[in-house]
Amino acid sequence: MDELTKPRYHIYYNQKPLTPQVFSDLHVQYQYGNRENPGSMDVFTIFPGIELIYNDFSMVYCDCSLRTESELLEINYCCQGREECQWLCGDYLYLGEGDLCITRMENGTPGLYFPTGRYLGITIVLDLGILKDHMPPLLDNEKLRLQEFGDRFCPGSHFLAIRANRQIDHIFGELYQIPQEFRHDYYKIKVLELLLFLSMIDPEQERALDRVTKNQIDIIRQVQRRITQNLQENITIDQLAKEFCISPTSLKSNFKQVYSTTIKDYLRRERMERASALLLTTGSTVADIAASLGYTNQSKFSAAFKAVHGLNPVEYRRKCRHERKD
Repeated sequence: MDELTKPRYHIYYNQKPLTPQVFSDLHVQYQYGNRENPGSMDVFTIFPGIELIYNDFSMVYCDCSLRTESELLEINYCCQGREECQWLCGDYLYLGEGDLCITRMENGTPGLYFPTGRYLGITIVLDLGILKDHMPPLLDNEKLRLQEFGDRFCPGSHFLAIRANRQIDHIFGELYQIPQEFRHDYYKIKVLELLLFLSMIDPEQERALDRVTKNQIDIIRQVQRRITQNLQENITIDQLAKEFCISPTSLKSNFKQVYSTTIKDYLRRERMERASALLLTTGSTVADIAASLGYTNQSKFSAAFKAVHGLNPVEYRRKCRHERKD
């Protein structure tokens, strides 16, 4: 590994250095979590100073951090799920499906938080120090001014976030459909396309994602814990707003920012997940399970369960038990 391709940052997991697995095609993989809640980053060096990373996490929180030895810029694209982004400047935002965010990679950046417990995305890392003297082929540095990308998109410790649009999806969406034998050449084409796209946009005119404060996030997390601690309780938006001293409008808006769904739909999903577990692990009747989850009407419970799982509770229990026997 020469001076231009060696890593300019080191990843730590649970405050310990993380050693990647190296594959025959020279890409590396960092692994996190465990079998029940895994996470991984597959890192490909595309050009000197440019890496492409596939992120795949099935967890809520990953206690990872990095130490950088260079001026690095990262471009994050969310394909599936949701990521909470927090930076040293104190700003927060939530990256949803199709959204793009550009930020500096800084020492001390907090760990990764995925409110929905799932995240699939792509990161492009630019080492601006290397790119200053080693431009990717076919690109004109006088026009692109890659060395100015940091100050242009992320003045100080801030960032730029862009809502999902067709241009972003065109660049990143195809990266999940490439046959393995063509992927390295295709990566190069897509990275060049991305850099040209970014060189043409005006950061001041792009529509940034809504930001939320730490206090707002803390309240929403308390609300989430509150509504899932007792799934039998049918608490209203107005009651929650009064309990947490927040307006009903702000409560609904901020909750959707964090969890990408309404409080009603989030609570219904949690109840149906609990219901499926009770159907498989207990001998309780459907009526008892419905009552334990706040449903006074068994028919409404069955309809809600079928909307989520595709079968009514009796059919679901019978099918799963039959599959277990087989």
